Amino acid sequence: MNKKLAKMALSLTVALGATLLLGATPSASADDNGVAIEAKFGPTFNAIAYIAGHGGHLAIIDLRTLRAPDNLDKDRIVLTEAGSEMEGIIAGMSFEEIKKSGGSHGQALVKEGDKKYLVAGTLAGEVYKVDVATGEKEGPFKVGQKFCGAITGPDGNIYFEDMADGYVYVWDSQKLKTVDKMPVGMAVCGIQWTKNLDKAYISDMPTGIVYVYDWKTKKKIKEIKSPDMTFIHQIRMTPDGKELWVSAPNEFDPGLKPGTRRSQVVIIDTATDTISKRITLPDGIRPHDFAFTDDGTYAFLSSRTYGDDSLLNIMERKDFKIVNQISACAACHKKNEVEVEMDNGSPLLCGIEIDWNPPPIK
Repeated sequence: MNKKLAKMALSLTVALGATLLLGATPSASADDNGVAIEAKFGPTFNAIAYIAGHGGHLAIIDLRTLRAPDNLDKDRIVLTEAGSEMEGIIAGMSFEEIKKSGGSHGQALVKEGDKKYLVAGTLAGEVYKVDVATGEKEGPFKVGQKFCGAITGPDGNIYFEDMADGYVYVWDSQKLKTVDKMPVGMAVCGIQWTKNLDKAYISDMPTGIVYVYDWKTKKKIKEIKSPDMTFIHQIRMTPDGKELWVSAPNEFDPGLKPGTRRSQVVIIDTATDTISKRITLPDGIRPHDFAFTDDGTYAFLSSRTYGDDSLLNIMERKDFKIVNQISACAACHKKNEVEVEMDNGSPLLCGIEIDWNPPPIK
């Protein structure tokens, strides 16, 4: 991309942030989208959520207390410096680069023996391995160019999706090395598998396409797309394997023009590989990634507001009600007088990983 186009793309990013911050997109209500924000409290869970962000660290939210993280030492895991996804190389195109590295974006929880590790990717295409109990960190290991998701695959390896070159990188977290990679799209962000491993689904951020792959042959068999799915992020399979949830906050229209579509969760029926449902969200909930309780009763949405915070939204799946919203950024930033200096001053969350068997509260 030439300098003129790069500057234009950066201007669009700034314009988009201003649009969202000013609330210029249509306001939402429970009547027209089926989503109601019912309460600022709700059920607790015996779990701990780790959520990546552009600040280069993982926010830690204890779901047993539902307390917003605010302690710089205890409520975060620092990986690297801050960085933004909309700079450097995206989908093979060169955007204005402010930092040469930084920003965490996705992580997977793995167990090796009696230890738990978070294997996290960054926007510099690097990987860190963190001992959850001690905080001891290994890395960085250079793997790809610009990572979005980090998912534990069916073979036990970690799959990183690259927004710069459109590859999926496969990384062995015990041997600490890349063992495979495959080209998929322009700027891929998430990968999930059916229970029988017949198919894999891979999301392509700027094209708004979910690719369906025959996992045995590694060949593309279908593309799932929609006019209301213009800019997408990560994807997650429900525990029963019947639905694939696609984060479609639609920050951009095709061609990286300022977004005009509503923020949505797009649900794909994995039996037919067609869109079965769209959950239109309030504009202050721009989802990036999901997690689910084992029984599928609740969904957890790591979401951007494009204001002064990002949120963990807890949703009841039976009626799509938001039963809790937990600040993941603002409480800590305000208490510690942290100022966000990128992304138009908005702290942006990314991937979520939940430990459902955490150590006892000390």
